[in-house]
Amino acid sequence: MNYVSNMPVETLQTEVFTEIYNKYYSRIYKYILFRVGDHFLTEDLVSEVFEKVFLKYHTFTAEKGRFDAWLFTIANNTVINYFKKNKHKLQTANLEKIEGKFRLEDLIIEQELKEFLLQAIMCLKERERNIIALKFGACLTNREIAQLLDLSESNVGTILYRSLKHLKDILKEKLAFTS
Repeated sequence: MNYVSNMPVETLQTEVFTEIYNKYYSRIYKYILFRVGDHFLTEDLVSEVFEKVFLKYHTFTAEKGRFDAWLFTIANNTVINYFKKNKHKLQTANLEKIEGKFRLEDLIIEQELKEFLLQAIMCLKERERNIIALKFGACLTNREIAQLLDLSESNVGTILYRSLKHLKDILKEKLAFTS
């Protein structure tokens, strides 16, 4: 994201922000969705994250840490602040982003499975949900998660393993209950 140009500062800032947005939107979206479980709330919070990034980009320095760690810290703090302000109960997701290349039946099944999985994720403790969101929503490595959360890499791996095992147990329980 280093531009060397004779462009006006505003144009340069817009281009840098556009590049950041295009590169990180999907990862930030999935991360927040895994945390809050609601599509519409996720869109609002993602917008808030990128607004903060746009307004605070000038404060980022590479000497303090990696850009994506800074970005996901903003995303994490945005989610935490939302729950503090609203004392909001977690909801199940309304996943409506679907692609038109499948048959309708396949889309319905896929959406139901995603919602089922997200409901199970919402049953996890906040710490477990956060690490799963960073790993599978934000696509971060265990090392990146460890740096972001100030944990050891092996601790992240252990928490992730236990969280996935717990998630598997929740899914089995839910499946047994629905059968």
